[in-house]
Amino acid sequence: MLLFPTLLSSQYSAESIKALPLWEQGLFVVIFGLIGVFLVLLLFFLTIFIMQKFSDGAVLRKKNREP
Repeated sequence: MLLFPTLLSSQYSAESIKALPLWEQGLFVVIFGLIGVFLVLLLFFLTIFIMQKFSDGAVLRKKNREP
């Protein structure tokens, strides 16, 4: 029986994960691991995007100061 959908309900706990078969525990780890990886990649993307905006703003300010 597939118990994985029950993890998405409000009864989520460590005990419910321990009760799952081994392959479902692995699936759980893989899914949340991939979510974590893509969240970190999104954080890197946003950081680079913001840093580029600061850099572009500094270049524009420098150009406006020159006669």
